[in-house]
Amino acid sequence: MINLNLKYYCFALLVFISVWVSFLPQSGWSKDDLAQRLLEEVDKNLWANTKFIDGRLIIDNGRRIRTLSMESWMEGVTKSYSYYKAPARERGTKMLKLDRKLWMYTPHTDRKILIAGHLLRQSMMGSDLSYEDMMEDEKISEAYTGRIDGEEEMEGMKTLVMTLQAKRKTKTYQMLKIWVDPIKKIVLKEEAYAKSGKLLKLIHFKEYRKVDNRLFPRKMIFRDMLKENTKTTYMFDEIRFDVDIPSKYFSQSILKR
Repeated sequence: MINLNLKYYCFALLVFISVWVSFLPQSGWSKDDLAQRLLEEVDKNLWANTKFIDGRLIIDNGRRIRTLSMESWMEGVTKSYSYYKAPARERGTKMLKLDRKLWMYTPHTDRKILIAGHLLRQSMMGSDLSYEDMMEDEKISEAYTGRIDGEEEMEGMKTLVMTLQAKRKTKTYQMLKIWVDPIKKIVLKEEAYAKSGKLLKLIHFKEYRKVDNRLFPRKMIFRDMLKENTKTTYMFDEIRFDVDIPSKYFSQSILKR
């Protein structure tokens, strides 16, 4: 079965590339144009006008593992609200993102704080994600320009390796390197780099399954490359796209007890 799958992906990839190459002179598109088109197709799998996620952050700091359970509601790339359900110590913690601002409410202090400046670079809830990662969550086709560097086999399938450059100098990750299945239009692996070229984050996208008309990963594994022996697994136990979200979820009033 593995050999059959590999043969299928090799054949499909050859067809994919040959179609693109033959299409270039007729369309007037450059290879960069086609790379950007692929990024847009990838975004279609991951993004919707609104979405709801019931998930878990499994945080392994190399000494112990703890799990945070939360529900999140998102509208586009500018609004999101998360409510932490477990463990008991974190239950009731809330996080609200509106445009370029991020607030957090903790029940044991009964107050909300604006996370800004150097605080954004700190670890979010002890995980391999930073608060800045929450602010950076946007479509890659809009935030980056891409080029196709070549091909590489990964997990029994041929992938296209792409380098992406940030369109804005304010982006935390000025360069991304991604491994894309061009047939399914999904990302299998991502490396995020600083302006200096230093590798900051490594992300693996695992266990894609069909949700409505999209392919979405069941889990994402994050590694902060500035730490040793740590990883955070984001499990998507339930995800729903294009859901109705009450307007109160994107108001600061939601942060009150």
